[in-house]
Amino acid sequence: MIIDVVEFSRLEKELSSTHKQPIDFLALTLGKAYVVTITRDGCSACEKQKPKLDELAANAVKKHGDKVVFTRIHINYSSDSVEESLRSKTMFKHYFYPTNLILLRTVDRGAIEYYRNVAPEMKELDKNLQHAVKVATMLAEQTN
Repeated sequence: MIIDVVEFSRLEKELSSTHKQPIDFLALTLGKAYVVTITRDGCSACEKQKPKLDELAANAVKKHGDKVVFTRIHINYSSDSVEESLRSKTMFKHYFYPTNLILLRTVDRGAIEYYRNVAPEMKELDKNLQHAVKVATMLAEQTN
């Protein structure tokens, strides 16, 4: 699968054992652009975006190979159980679903958030991803 799906509860457990910030945990390697999508159960916009994001990921991997990494962080949610969604909103400082991030790793500042949007058009996300790959490559070349 091109998009790695991570349950939020699993991410929380892994983060608690590493003591890393979420974006440092998700964007590990210099020279790559990391697309992170935060989704939740019962989100119609998330379901609508899913096939479009799958197609974008497939095309981006064909074009850029391992310079792009896609992760979907999925939140378990029901009207009777909103706690996980609230913890996600605190951790990632977001409000709406789906939230899309592009992360990059830098040499001196760790991981940074390059882009953030809620349910963007795939054309916009792709444009920002193309630019992020160029920036990630440039950052990696600075260390050589």
